[in-house]
Amino acid sequence: METSAGVISRTGNSRALLAELAISQVGGEPVRSGVRKVLLIHMNANELEFSTTLRFPVNDRYRLSFQMKLGEKSIILEGIVASRVKQGNLYLYELRIAGSSISRTDWIRELNEWLLRHQPALPEHKVHYLYRN
Repeated sequence: METSAGVISRTGNSRALLAELAISQVGGEPVRSGVRKVLLIHMNANELEFSTTLRFPVNDRYRLSFQMKLGEKSIILEGIVASRVKQGNLYLYELRIAGSSISRTDWIRELNEWLLRHQPALPEHKVHYLYRN
């Protein structure tokens, strides 16, 4: 699943991460759905943006799950669609992260480690700069 991964920023990083998307809950009830690969556009500790041809409602009754691989770790994130914008034949979504298969501290650590691996020219003490931009 990983073409690249991590703190995906809008700063022109040409690397992209594919994740497997599924619907995990509707109206608070667990559901089983098919899985679709989606492209993650931006990701940080609290939210992620992704694009797909699928059209999801912007409604807190629906919860989506994303399975991705950051380095050697497989991570599952769950969240609620906060916004949707149509761009050509794709939809761009913003998802508020509401749960994870790892702790928030580990999630942030994994994002930082990926960023340092995939942007080696970035000094280690400058990782916080990408979160702000």
